[in-house]
Amino acid sequence: MTLRNAIASSLVLQWLLLAVPAAPALSAADGTRVQFCWALGKFDHTVYFAEAEVREDRQTSFTELLDISGIDHDLVECRLSDSGSFRSVRAELMKTWADSEFEIINTTFLSDLDY
Repeated sequence: MTLRNAIASSLVLQWLLLAVPAAPALSAADGTRVQFCWALGKFDHTVYFAEAEVREDRQTSFTELLDISGIDHDLVECRLSDSGSFRSVRAELMKTWADSEFEIINTTFLSDLDY
């Protein structure tokens, strides 16, 4: 893949991510809220993501995980939503990523190592 193609793919993915509306931070009937974070690898065709029930804001932890792992990445994006909205947003993003050239890597288990 050429640098030009990588840049074009990155721009397309960023546009697609912006097109996904931010899920409102509403509480579900059972009070379960979920945080979903992701980042695009800067020099590869990979989307790294993590999801967790909210105990605290995990964006900093997710960003640190990527940095410690030596993964060059673009801006980290996190969305907080009730569990019902989370499933809908997650499904839409996963479909978008699966329909693209991007490899999808779930880093959830690594994001919770500090617990």
